[in-house]
Amino acid sequence: MARKDDYASIAAKDCLKIQPKEQVLIFADGQKLQFAEDLAGAAKSAGGVPTVFYIPASIRPVEEVTVPQAISLVLADVVIYVLETGESCSVSLSREVAFRHNLIRLPTQYKGRVCMMPGFTEEMKPALAIDYAALARRCKRLKDLLAEKTVMVSSELGTDVQFNLQGRTWILNDGDLSRLGLYGNLPAGEIYTAPVEESLHGRIVVDGSVGGLGQTDRPFAIDMEAGRIRSMEALGGGSKTLEKFAEICGYDAPATETIGEFGVGTNPGARVVGNMLMDEKVMGTVHFAFGDSYGLGRSCSRFHTDVMITKPSIFVEGKCIMDNGEFTLKL
Repeated sequence: MARKDDYASIAAKDCLKIQPKEQVLIFADGQKLQFAEDLAGAAKSAGGVPTVFYIPASIRPVEEVTVPQAISLVLADVVIYVLETGESCSVSLSREVAFRHNLIRLPTQYKGRVCMMPGFTEEMKPALAIDYAALARRCKRLKDLLAEKTVMVSSELGTDVQFNLQGRTWILNDGDLSRLGLYGNLPAGEIYTAPVEESLHGRIVVDGSVGGLGQTDRPFAIDMEAGRIRSMEALGGGSKTLEKFAEICGYDAPATETIGEFGVGTNPGARVVGNMLMDEKVMGTVHFAFGDSYGLGRSCSRFHTDVMITKPSIFVEGKCIMDNGEFTLKL
């Protein structure tokens, strides 16, 4: 097992597999410059040629890439994005959607591959020091179990939701970012797709994190009908997290009230910290998202907000494959 201090080398050599002379672009802000320095050093050690684009707080939100950035992105072999996000970031991230979209589209359209690390922190380093061969096997096995099936998710707090996944493409975030045209994020460790929208009915009780808002202050329920939010309520009292989530759902309705993703965490080194970059990778958790479906479903939006269940049970065609956050079969 690699040490967590080797996280930058793991990213550069094990995940991105940077080769000699490859052009490596790293985008970072003031809060993430140390990570950018580590990643640049690791890229150079792997034989790559790193360049760091510094994005100061004074120009955020960055709504479009500049011409020099666009030229560099087209010529890049590897792009790494490590900027601050979430509540500690005071900018409107929805206004940076086009910027992030081009950071992915421009390199992958030509010869590059992209690693997204938004909001990366010190506590995420151990989640990179894992067995990637085992992670890849786990992701593939789980995808094979779920693909094209009808799924039910429940929890002791009251989650009881059913949907089908017929005809939907799966994304396996197994840490392999080595091939042309690939993009993904680190820490790795999830599989995800979009449920068939009209098939999803029931109740989702959120007790983990909410994308961009951190860990929820109180569990809250989302009642669903035909893939759309019908109502929401906090359980056991008021919830500021629910208030903020409901506000986001109103920004771009009906898309932001429409199911856009279902995912399962598969990383045994990840833990819940209030940042969805790592939280959604925690093994034994599931997450749903509302808003944009990343082209996997029909929902399109400037917003994509994940909500997390920490100890779910998963039933596939009636067979239990996870019981209260523990897989019931070897993966």
